[in-house]
Amino acid sequence: MEQKQNWHTYRSSINGKNAVVSVNMALFEQFPTESHSFVMQFSVPYAADKEGLPLPEAYPALQNAIFKALTQLCALPETLYAGHIICDKRAILYFYTEEIMTFGQILLQSGYHSDLDVQEDPNWDLYFDFLLPSSLETKINATEDVLKLLEQDGRDLSDIYTLEHSFYFPTKESLFDFIEHTDLERLAFNTLRYTDERVQIDEEREVYIAKLEHETSLDKQDLFGLIENLEQLAARYSGQYAGWTCEDFIPAKNSLMN
Repeated sequence: MEQKQNWHTYRSSINGKNAVVSVNMALFEQFPTESHSFVMQFSVPYAADKEGLPLPEAYPALQNAIFKALTQLCALPETLYAGHIICDKRAILYFYTEEIMTFGQILLQSGYHSDLDVQEDPNWDLYFDFLLPSSLETKINATEDVLKLLEQDGRDLSDIYTLEHSFYFPTKESLFDFIEHTDLERLAFNTLRYTDERVQIDEEREVYIAKLEHETSLDKQDLFGLIENLEQLAARYSGQYAGWTCEDFIPAKNSLMN
C-alpha cells in the first residue's frame, strides 16, 4: 500500500540524553487498521559528539544508511515506516508490519539484524505514546524555534517583553480552582483575565479561558521551566495550557497557541 507522508522532527530527551525524533504524522489518519499489528525496530550506529548526537561529518553516512534500509523495507506489503529516534550514538528505526519473516531476512542481508526487536502492538502504543510529541515537547520546541527566529531577525532577547499565557478549562469550577490554588504571586504574573462564559475555540470545543500576563527577558532558561510548570499546573486542574503569545512579534502568536 502507498504510505502517506507528513514528517515532523522535534528535539526531546530520553533517559536524560538529548534526542532528535522524526515521526510520520500521517499514520495517525490510518489508525485503526486490521493489519500492521507488529512493530519492528533496529538501530543504525553513527559517530557521535559528546551529547550522543551525530557529528556533522557523520550525518551523510547515517542518512544514506537509513535511506538504504527504507528503500528495501518499505517495498514490503503491509509495512509502514513510523519514524526514527536519533540518540546515544544510534538511530533506532520503527516499522509496523505483518511481514515479520521477510522483514528479518532483508535486515539480515543488510547487516542490521543483530539488534532487531519484534513486539506485538495492535493498538500502536509505541507510535502514540513514544514517537508522537507530547503537548509539552511541542511547546518547548516551538519556543526554541521562535527564539532562534527572533535572534536571526536581530531582536535583543535580553530586552523585556510582555508575554500572555492562555489556559483552557472544561468547567467554571476547574477554572476557579486553578485561579484559587495557583500561587500567581510566586509565578510573578502582572494581570489575570478570564471569561465568564464558554468560548468556542474550534468546531468541537467550548471552554473557559484564563489569560495571565507577565514581563520577562527571553535570554534565560527560566522561560522553559515556566512553560513546563504551567503545563503541569493546568493539567492538575483538568485544564490545558494553550501556550504563550507576545504582541511585540507575530511569529510566536502563530507558533505557540494550540
